[in-house]
Amino acid sequence: MLRNASYIFDNVITGNKEHCKKAQVGVDLSVNRLFAFGAEGVVLKDKTFVPEYAELPAGDYYGGPTHKEGTTTGWLLNPGTYILETNESCSFGENGTGYIIMRSSLNRCGVTIHSAVWDPGFNSGDNKMTIRMTVENPNGFFLEKNARVAQLIVFENELTELYDGQFQGGRTTSKLVEEK
Repeated sequence: MLRNASYIFDNVITGNKEHCKKAQVGVDLSVNRLFAFGAEGVVLKDKTFVPEYAELPAGDYYGGPTHKEGTTTGWLLNPGTYILETNESCSFGENGTGYIIMRSSLNRCGVTIHSAVWDPGFNSGDNKMTIRMTVENPNGFFLEKNARVAQLIVFENELTELYDGQFQGGRTTSKLVEEK
């Protein structure tokens, strides 16, 4: 069964809810920060090493004839792949599995959002959710800070073993790698 927006907003989204919005069957997630990849990632049979990310500073933008609403703060992005941090955190119960899909407005701009399954028992703790964003528009893309970019939908699942993997707590680096 697909859970409705009120259930997700009240039971899955944690922390800052200022910029998210209920949709019909999901909750729209908003962008807090953007990052570029700082090195290669590594996936082995028994562990994953996520590359370091370099934060991209937001700046003021006036887009001329295609954006006539004045100056706003955000990121003017070239084609490429980025890591997007949402304003929102999450906590999935034992019978909820989450999927993050892009909003249609991004699709129309030549931008895609990619995310894996959010397993039952996953909890980002005080950390935010991170997802991958690819700008495929050859002319680039402007993204305003706090704009809604993706939708979290949650399906009810049968009881199963809960997530206890290396990224529990919303880590963006593997707990298998010694922290500096």
